[in-house]
Parts: sequence; C-alpha cells; structure tokens
Amino acid sequence: MPQGSSHRVVVIVDENSNPFELGCATEVFGLRRPELGRELYDFRLCSPGPETLMRDGFFTLAKVAGLEAAESADTLIVPNRPDVEVPRRPEVLDAVRRAHARGARLVGFCSGAFTLAEAGVLDGRRATAHWQWADRFRERFPAVR
Repeated sequence: MPQGSSHRVVVIVDENSNPFELGCATEVFGLRRPELGRELYDFRLCSPGPETLMRDGFFTLAKVAGLEAAESADTLIVPNRPDVEVPRRPEVLDAVRRAHARGARLVGFCSGAFTLAEAGVLDGRRATAHWQWADRFRERFPAVR
C-alpha cells in the first residue's frame, strides 16, 4: 500500500444485521486515530437498499451507500445473519463473489460465514462459524473444510 493511502474497509449491512457486529467493525476500522499520523482505513457501510432496519428494529440506518460501494473494498465484511436458513439476497451474494474475484479480503462475522459459503467463496477452504451454528454449517456446506 503506497504511503499515505488507506485501506478501504466496507461492511455490508442488510435487514436484521446485528448492531453489535457493526459496532465491532466500526470500533476497529471506522474510528479516527489521529495519534497515528494518518488514516489507516477508509471505512464505509453499504446496503442493498437506501434504508436498513437493524436487528429486532433497534434502529434504521438511512442514506447508506448502495452495494456499488463494495466494488472498491480492499476488505469486505459481512456481518452476522439472525436466521441462517433464510437465503441472502442474490445481489449481496453477487457483491461478495465480485469482491472475491478481484482479490478483496473477505470477513464473515459470526454467522456471516454462512453468507460467504452461500456465495461459494469458501469452497475447498477452511472456515469457522459460531459454535451454535457449526453443525448446521457443516451440513449445508460440505465443500467447506
């Protein structure tokens, strides 16, 4: 990475994403760290729609960038999903596949590993999932080690 440039981290937030995981990503990548002398990360959120209702209706994120923001991510984070049996939106899976194809680092928080596996980017690779979902993950995605 050239001196002075920052690493772009983009989080896909979708309906019912958990605010906890979003908060973790924001704390690590989104807060300014002036003591370091330069910005290490360019942090952004994106969503399939203009508004996203967060888990259990805690709050709604408005005016979030569309999924096109994922196209420039150096690291793409996919937060958890409350119901792992509900398929992800095709446009979210496509954004993950495109990021993978161009070499972006992919991160799945908690049950976000299901989204990465559903997109097919974990086939033949080792992956972990939350202990609560580990058995179901192995059943659904046998191509993931």
